[in-house]
Amino acid sequence: MNRNQDFDLRGVLGLLGRQRGVLILALFVAFAVATLLVVTLKPSYTATALVLVDPSHKDLLSPDQASGLSSDSDRIDSEVELAKSESTLLGVVKDADLVEDSEFGPQLSLRDKLLLALHLGQPQLPTGAAALRGVVDRLADAVTVRRRGTTFLIEVSARSNRPDFAAKLANAVAADYIRDQREAKIASVLSSRDIIQSRISDANAAVVQSEEGIDAFITANLDQIGSSTGRADLIGIRKQLDDLAASQQALLARADSATSSLGKADYKALAASLQSDAVAALEAQREQILQSIGGLSNDTQKVTDLKAELAKIQSSLDATASASLSTLRQQIAADQSKSSDLKSQLRTSVINSDLPPALLTNLYELQQNAQIARTQYQTLIARQKDLEAQAFLQVADSRVASDALEPNKPSFPNPPIIFALAGIGGLALGIAIAVLRENFIGGFTSQEQTRSVLNTPVAGVLPWQKRIKGPIAQNATLASLLANAPLSGFSEAVRHILAGVNLSLRRKQRRSPTDGAGAVVMVASAHANEGKTTVALSLARASAMSGKSTLIIDCDLRKPSLHVHLGLKPSAGLLEFLSEGALSRDVRDIINNDPASEARVILGSHHSDTPTDDLITSEAFSRLLASVKTQFDVVILDTPPIGQVVDGIYLAEFADVVVFGVKWASTPQGGARSAVASLRESAQDDIEILTVINQQKTSRLMQAPGYAEYYYER
Repeated sequence: MNRNQDFDLRGVLGLLGRQRGVLILALFVAFAVATLLVVTLKPSYTATALVLVDPSHKDLLSPDQASGLSSDSDRIDSEVELAKSESTLLGVVKDADLVEDSEFGPQLSLRDKLLLALHLGQPQLPTGAAALRGVVDRLADAVTVRRRGTTFLIEVSARSNRPDFAAKLANAVAADYIRDQREAKIASVLSSRDIIQSRISDANAAVVQSEEGIDAFITANLDQIGSSTGRADLIGIRKQLDDLAASQQALLARADSATSSLGKADYKALAASLQSDAVAALEAQREQILQSIGGLSNDTQKVTDLKAELAKIQSSLDATASASLSTLRQQIAADQSKSSDLKSQLRTSVINSDLPPALLTNLYELQQNAQIARTQYQTLIARQKDLEAQAFLQVADSRVASDALEPNKPSFPNPPIIFALAGIGGLALGIAIAVLRENFIGGFTSQEQTRSVLNTPVAGVLPWQKRIKGPIAQNATLASLLANAPLSGFSEAVRHILAGVNLSLRRKQRRSPTDGAGAVVMVASAHANEGKTTVALSLARASAMSGKSTLIIDCDLRKPSLHVHLGLKPSAGLLEFLSEGALSRDVRDIINNDPASEARVILGSHHSDTPTDDLITSEAFSRLLASVKTQFDVVILDTPPIGQVVDGIYLAEFADVVVFGVKWASTPQGGARSAVASLRESAQDDIEILTVINQQKTSRLMQAPGYAEYYYER
């Protein structure tokens, strides 16, 4: 199976177990933030009204409507957009007087509030169009309109800090949407009516023109018609029409003159136009009274009486003149009616006559045009009346199916959802931090990861030992397992590492053959307390048990610890050898025996309170190494931490192979990379750096099949 497709469940569980502190902290922070939000956030209430849309386009004059099913869905979606349009929201703002509302009314922007809090100015509330724009925007944020599934129902939800106001807003939006829908239908019908109304005058003119065309044709061809048909009476009818036209013209002139004179109070001209003796007599009386008043003083009783009489005469004069003018107009109307009758008689007589084909064809064409004009005119008049009726009988296509009720609990914040999201978010954040912390910031947990990060081969993995019990635990450390429990998992892991070291030494020997001198194995780590000394001592004992003469040197002159692992209290060690006349002393004076194996040991003895790098780089140390390499097959150097003490960098130049230890899931990756880089710069070019993962913690459920971990119970 492709390794990229594998899912290492044991590795994931192990990572979560190792980083459980990070997970717990992330969850704690997430729940703390969620609790703070639930406690501090202002509650918000949501009320919902349901609107049912009927896509059949209701019309009370046409109750049988067929719905266009193919477009119903698009129609409902369009109605949703109309319900949340700014036009509807503006209506709600006006109806609910939201401009004066404390929640939705004009407010300071976040920037203005910040400036006010910092006392950097006195910002003013927006006014006019800017204030209205802000109110509409806040209302739009508080209102949600959506279709419920694939039904014809529209949900209108409104959110407010007040439960009763939330219901009021939802109902107001629904009501304004339905009102706008009805008004839009009425406006559409009235717009059609106005278009037809503008065409009616043209249709009327066309009717008049067509009728006048027929009359003009008959008049122009009356002589020919009379002679061809033998109808002498037609000439008499035309003479009557001419006489009526002349009389009507004269009467119209008199009526126009009388109307003008009456408006100017020119009663003499009025009497002449009306040709009325009664009007003339009253005008004479009026003139006489005016003359009488002109010769008297204004403050006499007689003048007062004359003025009263003048008012009566003038009133009678106006009434008589109006009556005479009305009679004149009636006479004009009668002449017009008589003229129409004569024209109709003349037209009927002509049509019923035996006309020549040429005249008959022309006359028929004129009649057809007139009939078409009359039909169009009548159709427009009828349609106009229908539209006027429709405009006031329109109903909305939507209705409120369910009014919004006052909610009894807030919709936000929702504690269960917030805490659930906090748990998911905290867990996700904790896992992300755990992965980042273990794989990029600190911790080596697998051989593949170690090889990838440090770019070095991994010689082996040493398991973490919980404890050592029984008689073998007395004065024993982990390295004692090599002698006391040679078949334990720890001992086998040490031998696995030793095998890697030997293979590396053989490869170096093949590349650069030597004169048979012993090999120098440097054991290093990036930081203290990473099990470096345990690894060095274990390798020394494993090497000695394999039959090779082996020497381990505690090169950590600042903080030696090998004597603690061995339970020895030396009087002199490497520090004294290098600082007290080393050139004249024999190195064998400071070599000790390992109590648990055939390995030999040079201890570090006491702590050094001064820098020791000059001792490591001295000729005495070089001579010491040269001497022990001739006496032992393997020389193991237990060195100080590379990242904390410079001595290890100088020691790397003496090594034939470097064993670099990292503590499982603990050593920071950055520090390890830096230490390995320093070792590569200091060591010889053909020297290999082998990595050892130390103190691996793995539960039995996560162990590979066949892995044996021994705990000794006695």
